[in-house]
Amino acid sequence: MKFIVCLKYSLVLLLFTVMGCDQVSNSQTFTIGKESTFRINQLYTSTDGQNTLQITEINDSRCPDGVECFWAGEISLKGEWVGSGSKVPVELYSLTAGQQKMPDGFTIQIVDAKPYPKNGVVTKPEDFVITLLVQRK
Repeated sequence: MKFIVCLKYSLVLLLFTVMGCDQVSNSQTFTIGKESTFRINQLYTSTDGQNTLQITEINDSRCPDGVECFWAGEISLKGEWVGSGSKVPVELYSLTAGQQKMPDGFTIQIVDAKPYPKNGVVTKPEDFVITLLVQRK
């Protein structure tokens, strides 16, 4: 009888352990030194667990398909980086690199932003998938 009770408790404990592991595997991460995708207002943690990045604003001034523009436009992002116990504002631009704000010891580059704008179609910020390359200096 005691064996069956112990077995039941062991199975319940195993079930909770497996459920807890599943939640960890669904966390959103990025790898320093590799391209990773990001979405607005979601918190991403580096795979080493030492840094987080959250994009809070996306602006897309790229020239839409089907339109002739004087300037190609660019994607710009604002967000927050947390690392080494401090919060740092982040500002990234796909073309005008001189205005960027990045955390000390790192570079962050916009590699891609999808979807590409189309004439007459409004893209909501939550629809964007941004590919960034985060590297150590």
